[in-house]
Amino acid sequence: MNESKMISSVKQQYEALPYPPRNPEDEKVRLLRTVGDTLSELNHCCFRGQRNFNQDFRCLVAGGGTGDSVINLAEQLRETSAEIVYLDMSAASRRIAEQRAAVRGLNNITWLTESLLSIPELDIGQFDYINCSGVLHHLSDPQEGARALASVLKDGGAIYLMLYAEYGRHSIYLLQTLFREMIPQHLSIPEKVILARRIIGALPIDHAFIKDLDKWANEITASGYGDSGLYDLLLHSVDRCYNVNEVYALAAASELKLVTFLGPNKRFYDPAHLVADQSIRSLWREKNIQEQQSLAEKLFSNHIKHQFYLSRQASCTASIDDEDNAIILEHELANQNMAIHDAIKPEETLSITFTINNEKTVFQLMGNKINKACFRYMDGKTPISSIIRKVKMKCGASEQKIRLELRSIFEDLYPMGCIYLQRP
Repeated sequence: MNESKMISSVKQQYEALPYPPRNPEDEKVRLLRTVGDTLSELNHCCFRGQRNFNQDFRCLVAGGGTGDSVINLAEQLRETSAEIVYLDMSAASRRIAEQRAAVRGLNNITWLTESLLSIPELDIGQFDYINCSGVLHHLSDPQEGARALASVLKDGGAIYLMLYAEYGRHSIYLLQTLFREMIPQHLSIPEKVILARRIIGALPIDHAFIKDLDKWANEITASGYGDSGLYDLLLHSVDRCYNVNEVYALAAASELKLVTFLGPNKRFYDPAHLVADQSIRSLWREKNIQEQQSLAEKLFSNHIKHQFYLSRQASCTASIDDEDNAIILEHELANQNMAIHDAIKPEETLSITFTINNEKTVFQLMGNKINKACFRYMDGKTPISSIIRKVKMKCGASEQKIRLELRSIFEDLYPMGCIYLQRP
């Protein structure tokens, strides 16, 4: 399929079936949190925790779809001078996103109906942060899309990408191949959907997709994304996947560096979270971070998407060793530091269950007087140096022991995506 035909096919799909389907009226009762767009996470990972979002901050949401990311960002930046630019080639998707913004009374978004590939020709300036979720893998040349994004990224800026992962989508690609061979291409989009559902209904119970059905039910059922989700998942005209090494190659070809993987499964990019056997761990201790992440991907084998930040900088992440930083709890743990403090009992295990990005996670903490006192001051405002001083005064522990306890808390919670560092 040539480039113009591919773009036309993809545009036709999203004009007929905007994805994901959203009801603008839902904005009255909830705000959807999107991976990569939480400002505290972005600040920690890509701006050393030192970015002031009130000062000339510009965001581009490239391939904004029905608006999940642009609404999340615009709402967080509502009271600032930040500018958010929405770009998508689907007019139908843009209308839904605009309606959602109108319900919320957001007026800090600039709307563009354009292809991502047109970015280098558009006079839209440079951006501190670019979100591009679920787009590049639908291009015939994803690298061209990545270069287009990099062309408008400020030197100190960051890009969030989501790309389909190879190993966790095996059953999807098996079914896509079956559909390409069975469903005539001349059929209309509704006709293809009807026939696809009939084929799914005829699959044997031991087919890989049926065995994985729980994983994909929200995408294809009427109570989930319905026809829009089914077409996007199984009938898309362009769909490719990536493994970890290919993610790194995409970044390098755009003269960018991978900062960190994100999302509910981000801890499973570290093989240490998958294997306890020390003799096996020794096999990867000498390998570099990319090699370890590639091994972890194969050990876990269940990533359905790769979510990650890119930057031009080799190192742009906040450090627990920088004691000018404060510690902030995020997502369901946000503003819960005092509740956790009150729940901690010395010599007893505290289990905290929370959900991030629809994934349930359990954090277990063996209570002691030091970590109990630490949580009192983990409010996103008190610098680590002050936390150490206050905890020392409260319980008489040495500064070394307090630093070790803070590091332990941070290293336990950070892979779960609910603790970050920022300048107060």
